[in-house]
Amino acid sequence: MQKYILSLTISALVVFLLAACSGNLTTVIVETPELELTAEGPLFEGANSSTATWEFDVNELLGEVQGKVSKAKVASVEITLVDGDELPALEKMVFELTSQNTSMTRVGLHERGFEVGSPISLSIADKQENLANAFNDGRITFVGDFDLLDEEFWGNVQFLVKVTFELGIK
Repeated sequence: MQKYILSLTISALVVFLLAACSGNLTTVIVETPELELTAEGPLFEGANSSTATWEFDVNELLGEVQGKVSKAKVASVEITLVDGDELPALEKMVFELTSQNTSMTRVGLHERGFEVGSPISLSIADKQENLANAFNDGRITFVGDFDLLDEEFWGNVQFLVKVTFELGIK
């Protein structure tokens, strides 16, 4: 009986210490401005890449919230195909991001076609690497890999993208 009480006491003490050391995270929702995600032609049948870069000052993003970004993840991605001259047939997009200190990370997927001017919400990856380092870099590059169904297209393809992040500030 004494062994049971001792092990229960030690377990409770460990849980208390872990809770005390973890601190409280303040959650902040941050949204990028509408960015132009562009693929420059010539483009060929199969996978093609479009890119956009977002530069920011993390202190301006956080506003009055004090602290450092200790956790970050993508909460939503909205993409719109921009009208252009005789756009080719497109389908499926894998959406990734990278920064100076963050490896290329897949965060979203769209598995159907695109309609000009119709916003599409991508399916967000359940498992994401912690993207906090990307916010310390002050610059994130977004990459949208889409499939071109036509044999070739000599123009540019442009999307508008807006990304919402959930940040944990400690």
